Amino acid sequence: AILAQLQRPILPFIARVQDTSTASRAMAGAMHKYQQAILLALALYPLVVPADECPVGATPFPSELEGNTVKYADLFDITYHDTYKVIKYSPTMSVYSASHSAVSKRGQPIPEIVLYQCGTPKPEFADTGISTSGARYFEIPLRRATLPWGGPLPFFELLSVTEYIYAMDLTYISSACGQLMEECVPSIHLSQYDSNYSDTASNNSVVFTDSSGTGWTDTEWDVEFQVSLDPGILNRAEWISYVAAFFNLESKASEIFSIMRADYNALKALAQQLSEQEDRTPKVMWASFKAETCSNPDTDCDGVQGWIQVEGSWCHCGDIWTINNAHYKDNLVTDAGGELVFAPAVLPAGCSETTNTDGYKTLSCTGTDGLVSYKKFLAEADAIIDETYIAGHDTTAHDFAGSFQATADEVPALARNPPNIFRLDGRVSDERDGWAVGSSWFDHSKAEPQQLLAGMLEMIWGDSFESPCGLKYFRRAIPGEGQTQVGHDDCPYYDESGNHDCTAIHEHLHEVPICMPPTLAPTPAPTPAPTPAPTPAPTPASSSTTEEDASSAASVGVSAAAAICMLAAAAAAAA
Repeated sequence: AILAQLQRPILPFIARVQDTSTASRAMAGAMHKYQQAILLALALYPLVVPADECPVGATPFPSELEGNTVKYADLFDITYHDTYKVIKYSPTMSVYSASHSAVSKRGQPIPEIVLYQCGTPKPEFADTGISTSGARYFEIPLRRATLPWGGPLPFFELLSVTEYIYAMDLTYISSACGQLMEECVPSIHLSQYDSNYSDTASNNSVVFTDSSGTGWTDTEWDVEFQVSLDPGILNRAEWISYVAAFFNLESKASEIFSIMRADYNALKALAQQLSEQEDRTPKVMWASFKAETCSNPDTDCDGVQGWIQVEGSWCHCGDIWTINNAHYKDNLVTDAGGELVFAPAVLPAGCSETTNTDGYKTLSCTGTDGLVSYKKFLAEADAIIDETYIAGHDTTAHDFAGSFQATADEVPALARNPPNIFRLDGRVSDERDGWAVGSSWFDHSKAEPQQLLAGMLEMIWGDSFESPCGLKYFRRAIPGEGQTQVGHDDCPYYDESGNHDCTAIHEHLHEVPICMPPTLAPTPAPTPAPTPAPTPAPTPASSSTTEEDASSAASVGVSAAAAICMLAAAAAAAA
């Protein structure tokens, strides 16, 4: 069989030599010696096991890639070898969560993954670049994938490989075309809580779980997609390279990421310019409130704050107000020209801190003294993002003033018209099974870093900045306003009669939104009518810009040409 494969490229030539009466016998002899050489090679290497043939149209291995190609993501890297690639997780940052359902995995490093090209031998521990006997091996390009949560989906969509999704938990999916896939293939929906989930999900299908064990099957088919834990905004977007590696689509992923990165960096440069022009650094606070839920707090809580178990059920003791800081939040706010509201080194009365896995702090305030202290933090903020949990992302149920017991006199962001209070429910799914509503903040935002930055710029710079992308993931917290609900009928390939274009869902080329505004021109302050002056003597024309022209241009803002130049410069600098 191997001989037949090796001969295949020269068989037509052999036939021509044999069928042509004038052909050189020497050439025919050379062909015969070629066959003998192949047989000799096979005899010398009898242990080589023929690998499965590649399916028709399989994407070829990216043999042009060398070394590590991951530049931004911190939690993984990929190295390339002749016919295989190795995904290695960060030995310090990529460990199984302390809450993982498998006790034996908790705190342990995540083993590497070896992806080898179909039609080639499976690599072994002794091969170059494979550093552990515990490595997991998968043949590529991938033929089946299971998505037990929404994090990987937008990257599958950007790469146009959704046709390989064999099963997916659609409970909280906010992608319109992702939802429509269920109308095309009803069996594609598989809840991670289904009694037969593990056997079904891992049926010759790679399962894109995470380090916390979301949708974990406890089989050799699990891989850890840790996009939510990578600390930076661009870091997370580069996880498109992780998905691409399973399909040999590194070139496409690089092209997509380059567009995102250039747009993001152009927006970042614009934010710096706005900060310099307005001579200020707006403050942003990520806030949340947790109400007491225990029915008999005097008896059950006994001075305890937080979650407790009472007669087998969990409840929450005391009201708690928190500042939820994290590396990615700081990254986003700083790149938008702002800064986070941080607690001082000496904590105020009624407040305490805990350290997150990324080294940032979460501040919690309780009781009367804690509330007084907390409202002083609220007063510092130019924009407040309220992360308080609300069932079903109901916009009418949000009550910032009530939750934080704050007035407009105490909190300037609340006093603004409209209030500069925001939520993370700008784009959600329609309701499923009568209760489940998913948020794009959790399943799609990581694949659109430039969209996130544009939204943050709009929130903190107000009328000085407007992007063609809008807020999207953020929403100004006005009851009943600003939320986009997405259903399967919003997919462009939906058909009212049920004749959906299912093939087009997978073939669709998703465009990367460009959020850098083509022009930015804040309205300048009114100026008095100019006083006529004597006409000066004519002077030679000059190609240089006068100081007056430069000053005037600066007062107007960033022109379309400047915006385009910034985008190009950012792309060149990041290349």
